[in-house]
This record gives sequence, C-alpha cells and structure tokens, in this order.
Amino acid sequence: MGAVAARTFADITAGALLANCGQCWARPGVPCKDGGTHLLRYQRAYRRGVLSAEDLTTVLAAVIVSEVPVIVTGGTGETAAAA
Repeated sequence: MGAVAARTFADITAGALLANCGQCWARPGVPCKDGGTHLLRYQRAYRRGVLSAEDLTTVLAAVIVSEVPVIVTGGTGETAAAA
C-alpha cells in the first residue's frame, strides 16, 4: 500500500462542517457565525471519525492563540478569539 496524501486545509474544514458546532451550535453544513470555524467543531468531527488524527494535528498546528473559544480562520496560522 502506498502512502496516503495529506489533505488540504480546505478539505479538512469541509469535513469539519459535517459535524455540528458545539460552540455556536451551527448545524452540519452551516458555517460558524464568527468568521471562521470553531476549533470545537474540528474536535467533534474527529471524535465522530470524520477527521483523522493527522487532520486534527494539521488544524492544531494552525492554532497559535490559546483562548476560548478559538476560531480557526485558515491554514495560515491565523486565529481569532470570539467575542
């Protein structure tokens, strides 16, 4: 078996959108309300088996601020704390 190609951040975020958000309670398929995707949503998608450990590691590497709740705005290391 060959190595599995790493998923893009956009693909990982699309997977996270399959879960509901435990922070703003956006339903599956509905974006979070704070200009990005809450970290909690990625974690829920991981617990449900939608995202792999490698996917979650990619997301966590983008998080540089440790405030609650954390909004992941992209794969560039940018985060914003929700009001």
